Amino acid sequence: MMNSNVWNGRCVLVGVISVVLLTIAMVTADQWGVSKSLINSFFLIISLIGYAVVGMVCRTSQADQYYVAAREVTAHYNGMATAADWMSAASFIGLTGLLLADGYVGDGQKPGGLAYVLGWTGGFCLLGLLFAAKLNQTQSITIPEMLGVRFDSAIVRWIAAWGAILCSSVYLVAQIYGIGLVASLLSGLTFELGVFLALGGVLLCSFLGGMRAVTWTQVVQCVVIVFAMLSIAVAVSWRSQGHPFVPLAADQAMQEINERVDYLKTNLGEVTTQLAIKNRIAVLDQKIQSPDAAHQLEKQEIGQKIEKLKAENGPLRDLHRFEMSIAWRDSTSERLVESWKKERAEILNNLSRPVGFQAFFEAETSGKGLMNTLALVFCLMTGTAALPHLLIRSFTAVSPTQAKRSIVWALMFVVIVYLSASALAVMLKNAVLFELIGSSMLQLPEWADQLKMKKLALLSITDWNLDGIVQSGDIRFGSDYLVLAAPEILHVSPVFTGLIAAGALAAALSTADGLLLTISNALAHDLYFETFSASVTPLRRVMLSKILLMVVALVAAWVATNQPVDILFWVACAFSLAAATFFPVMLLGFHWTGVTRSGAIAAMLGGLGITLYYIFVNQPWVQTKLGLSSDQTLWWGLEPICAGIWGVPSGIVLGVVVSLLTRAKKVLNQL
Repeated sequence: MMNSNVWNGRCVLVGVISVVLLTIAMVTADQWGVSKSLINSFFLIISLIGYAVVGMVCRTSQADQYYVAAREVTAHYNGMATAADWMSAASFIGLTGLLLADGYVGDGQKPGGLAYVLGWTGGFCLLGLLFAAKLNQTQSITIPEMLGVRFDSAIVRWIAAWGAILCSSVYLVAQIYGIGLVASLLSGLTFELGVFLALGGVLLCSFLGGMRAVTWTQVVQCVVIVFAMLSIAVAVSWRSQGHPFVPLAADQAMQEINERVDYLKTNLGEVTTQLAIKNRIAVLDQKIQSPDAAHQLEKQEIGQKIEKLKAENGPLRDLHRFEMSIAWRDSTSERLVESWKKERAEILNNLSRPVGFQAFFEAETSGKGLMNTLALVFCLMTGTAALPHLLIRSFTAVSPTQAKRSIVWALMFVVIVYLSASALAVMLKNAVLFELIGSSMLQLPEWADQLKMKKLALLSITDWNLDGIVQSGDIRFGSDYLVLAAPEILHVSPVFTGLIAAGALAAALSTADGLLLTISNALAHDLYFETFSASVTPLRRVMLSKILLMVVALVAAWVATNQPVDILFWVACAFSLAAATFFPVMLLGFHWTGVTRSGAIAAMLGGLGITLYYIFVNQPWVQTKLGLSSDQTLWWGLEPICAGIWGVPSGIVLGVVVSLLTRAKKVLNQL
């Protein structure tokens, strides 16, 4: 084992040196005039080839290697793999944009980015404290197997398997969507081709070598992720403040931001913009209250514009746009009302976002914002400590002590990335406040013009008060992907665009690898073989797991390419589902000897059922079908991304109550 670890250590060192040398080479190529698209494509190709090579070198058909990497991964490597497994496309791509758009503490109505940082990192503390060592002691292969053995129940294992499949599938679709997004940006291919191109890299890693290949691929991906985020933060710090100390540069930029925000609070253009936005909301409210009259009025206005265009022989493009509008084509006002409601929600959401890193124009604050923040932190913490694809990393460690230490190593790498992302958000906000706000609509900064033209709509600007000047309320960013545009906004080498995209691709691929293994192993190892064919050879188990892995990957890719995905919402739902399904039963199973088989079943089914119901009933299309409003379906005003706040306590209470009742019944029967 020692020789194996030394060899692996040398390979990781080679990987680190290769990443650094590749970046230096690309910077040199940029200075020589090589096109940005060629550099980005090179990053994509090299990344996929590198991960595929690791997967092929680590290929195996041995059951212990395929399922748990032979349980011989030492703490620091297991920590690197855990960190890469954890840092998904949502956290890597979305965190910087989320902090930029919503600030650290939000606006008093909804949580800011700090809630995600606290929840995600705090979850590792729970995992290390409560579960990591105990999971390793079980010597299991999957989480459903561990629970089935702990409670000596096939039903418990079956429920846990379907719970793992559900939460991992929701998470996987978001990761596949992120993979397609990044791959298409790097290569210039369509989104659909980007999905299937990058999916080939995922399959070459996880299909050939299972957990063994995934582990060492994730170690390399951890290097790429940390290096990418840290290097761009250092480059921006040097470019903006003249030194490489990222936290200090963020602090200096924060002081400049506060001064700028104080000025904007009294700026006449900002005030009139806010008034114009509120007037538009009032108009939309009137239309929603009297939809038929508003529909007829809009139809008359469009008819007049069409007649005018025909009389003046106007552009066919404008004529076609008016004739295809909902107000002109539809005989009823149903779809028009939905469009008004959507526009109103988008305006309100943008209006409430802070200009700096605290509320602007003193939005009305209430207990709702604080409750949503605390609930989200709770869901993300318990979800992190209960995600099946993260929990199985404890099975690959050499010993229980090494499993706990690997969580510490993982947390160190995660903190480096999150601190860099947070600092990057501050410096992005500084650039927006000083370069974009206050500029002329006809003469925007070059990076703003480029972002407006991107097909992902990273930036849209509406001149609400018609003064020809960009105000804070005029701007709307596509926060999910904004980190990919950071090099353009912050005026650093375009090589960093390719590097940050390579880091995002590594984050999405590493998480997708772990999720695919979790789903395929649950289907094959926990459902099929334990239910229908328990006495087959280990080789056959591995082969079926590989086949199911490929099928699951293709289905997830199909769903991601056919449905638009709100990455952050899907990920938050996956956390709530995992927390409600697994956190109560593992907390009781590992730390209370009184829990019974019936109590475990009640904990999982009760927690999962309540969480699913809360997410489902608060979807807009469900509320429309049932004729309900959010006031009727939200409990205490908590948003559906916090659904786990109901599922986890319910699961714990049900597990305790049912366990006590069944134990009491057993005692009475004995008497």
